[in-house]
Amino acid sequence: AVSADVRFGIMDLYAAYSAALDEGRYQDWAECFTANAEYRLTTKENHDRGLPIGIIYCDGKGMIQDRAFTTSETTISQPRSLRHIVSGMSVQADGDGYRVGADFLILQTMLDRMTEIVMSGRYIDRVVVDGERLLFASRVCVTDTLLYPTSVVAPV
Repeated sequence: AVSADVRFGIMDLYAAYSAALDEGRYQDWAECFTANAEYRLTTKENHDRGLPIGIIYCDGKGMIQDRAFTTSETTISQPRSLRHIVSGMSVQADGDGYRVGADFLILQTMLDRMTEIVMSGRYIDRVVVDGERLLFASRVCVTDTLLYPTSVVAPV
């Protein structure tokens, strides 16, 4: 069984991750990962077939930090607000870490439009203790759709 302290710690990690993305603090987002972490955004179809193809793929914190820098320097044509909603979290002990899964929904609000759903899917994660912190050793974001907004720039 996983202790309540660990569960709450993982929930705090997920909350910090979502807040960093929603607030455009991409360097803080990058700090949610271990040095050798993998980050991947892929489709359900590719994931179900065991295909490693990713829409976004980062192997190691250097690539994750590069994605953070690139995202913060990218100009998006219209101002927008993103909101990550995370639910249905499951946590299982796995050797020296934890296998964690959770559903996600990403909403987008623009000045001239109603709020719309941008993406839904499931996070498939491995979380480990790194020093005093819980961090993502692996995060695979599996989307439910093959259709994306015109550009997927920001991490999911």
